[in-house]
Amino acid sequence: MENKPLLKSDASISAHSQLYKLYPELEGEHNPEWIAILDRVQLAEGCSNTILAATGSLCMGFMLLLDGTIRVYQDADDGRETTLYRINPGDICLMSLNSLLHNKPFRANAKAESNVRMLMMSAPDFHKAMGASEIFRTLMLTSLVDTMCSMVGSFYDTAFEPLDMRLACLLGRLFERSGTDALTITHQELSQELGTSREVISRLLKKLELQQCVVLKRGQILIGDNKNLPGLSTE
Repeated sequence: MENKPLLKSDASISAHSQLYKLYPELEGEHNPEWIAILDRVQLAEGCSNTILAATGSLCMGFMLLLDGTIRVYQDADDGRETTLYRINPGDICLMSLNSLLHNKPFRANAKAESNVRMLMMSAPDFHKAMGASEIFRTLMLTSLVDTMCSMVGSFYDTAFEPLDMRLACLLGRLFERSGTDALTITHQELSQELGTSREVISRLLKKLELQQCVVLKRGQILIGDNKNLPGLSTE
């Protein structure tokens, strides 16, 4: 992915303005060293399905996401993928933070799920910012705790919730988020979200279809007649 220098143009001014909307805490930082660091960040863009980081690679910079969504996942020995979390504008990437703080390789894969736009801070500048700005340092630590709590909750669900219930909850959230009665999603993509096989997902979806919770079409899943999915509004 090609990085483009952040110039003092209308585009860069807009990027700074968007940065403060997404990370409002940073607008209160007026430390001259921080301002100098912010002036050196680069505006970068990536297309949907671009691999932004791979397991074992070194993290060369810190990302502040402005637009788009990034999926962070791990590969299992049997080839399956397990989604760890997603990065949306205003979020911090836990794996990048860990890699930079400990100077260790990235421990997961990161893939753009849509076109993305971000501000990239070099690794040396990231370490300078951690020392120069208490506001930036607090933002990093708060985001670290929030992401860890979210991941622990997901792992709890994985350990104690039956897979069929996890699938039903996932579908309910996806329908609610999309605002439609039809999801364009494959069984393989659902298996990656839940860390299981496509065959298991297909079997569980058939079970949900028999219960009239969903209707299965090629490449699509529709809400069933009884609309009985957890997390799905019935209003």
